[in-house]
Amino acid sequence: MKKILTIVGLSLLMFGSAIAAQEKVDETLAVSPAARVSIDNMRGKVELIVNDKDEIRVVGKLDEKAEDFVFEQRGTGVHINVKVPEQRGFNLSSDDSEGSDLKIYLPSSMDISVNGVSMDVSANDFDGGLEIRLVSGDIEVSSIKNRVLLKTVSGDIDAEELEGEVRFETVSGDIMDINNGSESATYQSVSGDITSQSDSVTELTVQSVSGDIDVKAGVLRKGKVTTVSGDAILTAGLHSTARIESSSVSGDLTFKWMGDIHSSFNIKSNAGGEITNRLTDDKANEAEWGPSSRLEFSVGDASADVSATTVSGEITLDKN
Repeated sequence: MKKILTIVGLSLLMFGSAIAAQEKVDETLAVSPAARVSIDNMRGKVELIVNDKDEIRVVGKLDEKAEDFVFEQRGTGVHINVKVPEQRGFNLSSDDSEGSDLKIYLPSSMDISVNGVSMDVSANDFDGGLEIRLVSGDIEVSSIKNRVLLKTVSGDIDAEELEGEVRFETVSGDIMDINNGSESATYQSVSGDITSQSDSVTELTVQSVSGDIDVKAGVLRKGKVTTVSGDAILTAGLHSTARIESSSVSGDLTFKWMGDIHSSFNIKSNAGGEITNRLTDDKANEAEWGPSSRLEFSVGDASADVSATTVSGEITLDKN
């Protein structure tokens, strides 16, 4: 029996030594600069940094609960994975350790995918496409080109100088997007606020439940703004063939149009909401029965179309 216990003890000691050896990492792998890399890390912090060499280098500290570190090429792709017990049902939320702290150096042209549960991610100056999906944690990126998807449930998203097709999704976090150089942008939030500033976006989708929306876009060809109880402000130009749709339940909708306007307007309030028109002298007509009201008018040659509806909020049409 004593011999058995000794063997077990030695086995546990060897296992503990293996984990200790994984606490710090500094590994390099030669790659094609056009390859796709998938990064999986449950918790902690990951910083993506441009590498001017055709290689990926991973430097830093692994999660205290890490059981394995995978860094390998599979076919044309590269996989980086910090494996922890959570992947077999271990509950990380009951643990107060910090998790991984990694700096990953990659060629700027790589197509990058990042997945995590409770961690922060930052990235700058990549042009091969970037997808980040988190449960809780903040995302901070700048100067990213090509396809961009940024998604976190309870964290904030801060972005600057993005280009390509961009999409932001969060539940309770705020979205801040500054100097967006893309033509198409999509923003989705439940309770977080959405703020965006761009002179380039021509196709826009913004959706929120209770968070506020403040978006400045370029000359819009297509736009959709939806909110339930949050207030929304859209500042943009109107292309001659633009199609803009917007709706709210109790939130206010404010439109500040830039430049020349050639559009028809169809504005409706269903249950006591107000309609304010500062573009022309046209006034809303109240229904003979019930609290609803409608405003229909045209400006210029009316080649574009703008429609907005609210239940009890206020809709304001103005010039910027």
